Amino acid sequence: MIKHKQGLNRQEWDDAVGRAAIDGRVSFAVAALVAAVAVLALLDRIGAPERLVASLSPALAIVGLAIIGFMLRSMRLSGFHAAGRATPGVYAGLAMAALGAGLAAPFAPSGLGNASLSSLLTGFGAGMSVAGLFVGPLLRKTGAFSIADLIATRFPSLTLSAGVTLAITAIGLCLGLAGLAMAQAAIAQATGLGPQLSLILAASIVGLAVIPGGMAGLVWSAAGAAGLLIAGLAAPLALMIASGASMPLPLPGDSSFEKAMAQMAQWGGANAPEGVDPMLACAIALGLCALPPLLAPMMTTPRRREARSGGLTGIVWCFLLALMALMGAAASTLALQSTMTGLHLADMPPFLLEASGWGLISICKAHPANLTQAREACGLLPDFGGTLRASDITATGEFLLSALPNLSGFGAAFSGLALAARMAMAIALSAAGFMALATARGDRAFYQTQKSPTLTSRRLALTRLILLGVIIGAAWHQFNAETDPQLLIGAALGVSAVAIAPLLVLSLWPRAEGQDGAVALVVGLAMAELILLMSGDALTVDVLARAGTIGFISAIAAGVTASLRHSTEPVSDGAAFLNGLLNGTDDILHPDTDA
Repeated sequence: MIKHKQGLNRQEWDDAVGRAAIDGRVSFAVAALVAAVAVLALLDRIGAPERLVASLSPALAIVGLAIIGFMLRSMRLSGFHAAGRATPGVYAGLAMAALGAGLAAPFAPSGLGNASLSSLLTGFGAGMSVAGLFVGPLLRKTGAFSIADLIATRFPSLTLSAGVTLAITAIGLCLGLAGLAMAQAAIAQATGLGPQLSLILAASIVGLAVIPGGMAGLVWSAAGAAGLLIAGLAAPLALMIASGASMPLPLPGDSSFEKAMAQMAQWGGANAPEGVDPMLACAIALGLCALPPLLAPMMTTPRRREARSGGLTGIVWCFLLALMALMGAAASTLALQSTMTGLHLADMPPFLLEASGWGLISICKAHPANLTQAREACGLLPDFGGTLRASDITATGEFLLSALPNLSGFGAAFSGLALAARMAMAIALSAAGFMALATARGDRAFYQTQKSPTLTSRRLALTRLILLGVIIGAAWHQFNAETDPQLLIGAALGVSAVAIAPLLVLSLWPRAEGQDGAVALVVGLAMAELILLMSGDALTVDVLARAGTIGFISAIAAGVTASLRHSTEPVSDGAAFLNGLLNGTDDILHPDTDA
């Protein structure tokens, strides 16, 4: 019970009561998660079928996400588009961490292609830091509901608004499709359902997460996904430490970790030189720091200082998640080599054959789903002697991040928890992408209802209709064509770096006006497209990074140059915006209103 303290005003008292209620619900959710894992571990110990035990955690996660979305349904504009500005910073940071992990997941070790791990870690770390500590808090101070709303208010240009809307639509569609494909794969692996049923289930949960409650459903679903992700990564590591097993640590001189990373690089076919590629790291950072879905949780906090604390929380959790993911992947690599090397095919654990059937590992350069197929595949190798060698095994990063419980013999309960975390993270990413798209495609001024109060229900209905249509359309596309999450996320980061990041920078330049922003957008996109065309058909990571970085620089230069045509006016809209952003109070654009 909260005791009223002398000196607290009404707003502080309401905030304290609301925060206590939220903390109580979160504590209950954490206790329920711990109890559920304990019950599942007990079921595993008493001999319940492994498939049943492994499927229960994802099933409970599906039900939980659906309940969160349904219970947070809202008919208020500020509730639907900004979660009522009531999300405590720590939980907004957790949501941001889950979305960041979803963006990084397809680039997990052994899936890096020709990009170095150092470049990716540097780019993601810098981008998340700038987004959490600077861009997110500044966006919250403006009082905007979205980046599209901020840019349209700062630069009142119909051409620019249309271009930004198209750019955010592309970003949201790419991220929504990527998350949907990742969720489909996780659900199919966890439940054994076919790809079509898994896709229908994934699309349904994504819809339930955002259509009823909008941003509130998204933020709390993402925060729940972060909790599952932390538990799924930390539990097997804690069990390994408790059992006295040696852990590979990402520290200089740790031979076991270096051995594991070298093996993962070989599996992924990485051929990039070691060290940080400045162009690649810069392109990733520019895309992340302006990515609308990633920044969305920061806009749901009560005020700027909460957004800043949330950004710091998100960065800390991203660092810890990356550390745990690297340790878990390295431990899985060493355990997989130890388990498989010198193993007779007849003694192969069933879960490895199942993973091979899903394409998560390869055995003898094939993906056999049963022992007969494995014998046939290995028999085709001219020098196969009857036992598996290190060169006969290849694993994906997706497998390494979730296979440690099975490889270490911790039971199906913890492997199911890892799958549930993967699924929830993917659903949160998909929901964030589709929510950004629907918000941009609806009406940039959702909360300006003073002129027409009766339009509130219509605006919410329009956004919900867009969400429903886009999710159905994305599921239909996934039915008919396979998608590559890594490629889609890379494309979203590229568009963000070229189209959104320059406009956010120019919004801080007092001279810049609407036509200057439009010039910057056109020049940036044209320069990036020119670089891609000059590269021919070889769209490598280096080419994409170069296009994103040079496109950003070109856009900034074009926007600043175009703005120099205007005379300096201390009372211009740009100067007033910058003065309010730096010296004013929160919500400098418009106060939140509801009809």
